[in-house]
Amino acid sequence: MAIFRSVTLHALRTIEALFPLCGLILFLLATMAVFAVRCATVGRPHTPYIEARHVAPILKWWMEWWVWLWGPVERACLKLGVTPNAITLTSTALTGVAAALLGMGRLSSGGWLYLAAASLDLVDGRVARAQGTSSKAGAFLDSTLDRVAELFVFAGLSIYFRDSGALYAVLAAAGSSVVVSYARARGEALGIGAEVRFGGMQRAERVVLTGLPCALAPIFDAAFPGGGDVVVGSTLAILGVVTTLTAVQRCHAVWRALRGHEPQPARPVANVRWLEAARRRQQRVGR
Repeated sequence: MAIFRSVTLHALRTIEALFPLCGLILFLLATMAVFAVRCATVGRPHTPYIEARHVAPILKWWMEWWVWLWGPVERACLKLGVTPNAITLTSTALTGVAAALLGMGRLSSGGWLYLAAASLDLVDGRVARAQGTSSKAGAFLDSTLDRVAELFVFAGLSIYFRDSGALYAVLAAAGSSVVVSYARARGEALGIGAEVRFGGMQRAERVVLTGLPCALAPIFDAAFPGGGDVVVGSTLAILGVVTTLTAVQRCHAVWRALRGHEPQPARPVANVRWLEAARRRQQRVGR
């Protein structure tokens, strides 16, 4: 009976991950096909912040598809008069719920919810621009709550892995993520341009590498005992290493850019008073 219950539990957890995954894959493939037809007929969109990123054209195509995919949500928010700040707060609240699920061991549910909440976050800026309500206060709120949401998730994973060596990977990923974000914010405040975006492990990549393995954890558990924890922990270790590398690269790039903007030090002025005193002594000796 105990074995039967164990098998049933594993089957339910696998279905928990596979059901939304199969539906999501079918939906995404269908929308990708529609977007490809749209690009072939009227051309690919050229979103400024996507075009500014130094990535391969195929990655830009996927990014444009993802933005286009969330277009109906954006239009619904505009029609209903939903404010960008409300979207930001909702995304953060949903991420908090996802973090709680991760801390309780519901990796699949928490992972799916985190991916959805983080995707919702990209809508607020577009809604603000469409409504003409973009402001520095809104940008500050969005950026700050992005950091809060990310730390929520790492806190939930820290609780889940508190008795595992993967805890160190979670802490490394959390610390390096904060440094990456701070280097960009501080660099922009000091007037640095493209250098603040140096490095490949930006927030979108961190969200995918954190949320997707959690969402698919039951599938790895079904493949071999404890597989979900192993895959999630290994991915977090990779995330910690690569994000740390990105933090070092970005800090170095910003530092070099700031050094290039600093004025050259002036040549030291001679000690005129000392020279005058020496000249007078020579005059007295000459007398």
